[in-house]
Amino acid sequence: GIHMGRHFGADLATNDLSDHLTSLANAAVNGGDMFTVRVVSNTIISAPTPTTTGGTEEVTFRVKSILAFHRVAGADVIIFGMYVHEYGEVGSSVYQGRVFIECVDSPPLLHETPGGERQAALTAILTGYIQWSASRGFSFLHLHAPPPQDGAKHIFVLRSLSVRLQSTVHLACWFEKVLSSARQGGYIAGTWSTWCGDDEDDSSDESTHADSSDLASDITRKALTAPGVGSAKWQAKHGIFNERYFMAKLNTPRLRIEQDIPLIPSRLAGRRADLSRFIANERLQFGTLEHAQYTAMTIARCLALESRYVQAQQQHQQQQHQQPPGTNPDGTGSVPPALGG
Repeated sequence: GIHMGRHFGADLATNDLSDHLTSLANAAVNGGDMFTVRVVSNTIISAPTPTTTGGTEEVTFRVKSILAFHRVAGADVIIFGMYVHEYGEVGSSVYQGRVFIECVDSPPLLHETPGGERQAALTAILTGYIQWSASRGFSFLHLHAPPPQDGAKHIFVLRSLSVRLQSTVHLACWFEKVLSSARQGGYIAGTWSTWCGDDEDDSSDESTHADSSDLASDITRKALTAPGVGSAKWQAKHGIFNERYFMAKLNTPRLRIEQDIPLIPSRLAGRRADLSRFIANERLQFGTLEHAQYTAMTIARCLALESRYVQAQQQHQQQQHQQPPGTNPDGTGSVPPALGG
């Protein structure tokens, strides 16, 4: 077992993006410091990615993992997780200059954490990330409300189909609200959205539906919403719960943020599957306040341990480079091999 002590999200190393999102989350609920947001990993990944011609190409992008902590009854609970893919690297790829919100997820709501407060904070966090992306010079933002059939699209808890039916609609409505807020803030120039799985789109002959199996094809298509189709009420009435794609054109502000935050390697949270696996392997739960607090403390503690280990490794490697010729660096990995495994 893990020796706990008290561990908080605020104990984790911070950076400009974490500070920005934390201040926005707290401002959304009349100030204070009940919310802490941390970018817990920021890594560069190269992966074969679908192209518009049906092939694949090796594309490099950054993956960020962002967690939001809420202080409740003297300890933190995690209220939100988000994975984003940032295609900011130079290249001819169709993905260039685009940000994909790969997954957003919240654990089940506890009665100790008021839904209205949590919703306001999460809206501020996602809107703030859109603002950051625009300031970094990205051109387009992509969001995806996955279909209920996709049980794998989660970070924290595997949900029943009936819950996923609701969350597809709620997520799409929330994305609309966030995009509207970002547009009012001046970060977005225009948005497009499409429901997938509809037989016909009667809004325009030009518009085509995104192919859910190929995000790249979505990028180059003109996606428009059919009139009347798409509201949660309409969906519920017709019993249709389809996935939905959103695309937003970002406004680049005069004041650019030239530098990304530093890289943050993490085996625990580097990819969504890693964090999900850690939560499952450690049998971490979210159903009661005590479970949720223990889960947040465990994750915060392990991320802090991992961060200290990485720093020690980096210092060790720097010292090795400074030693006279003939001494061999040990070449060990930069992340502890079996943390929480």
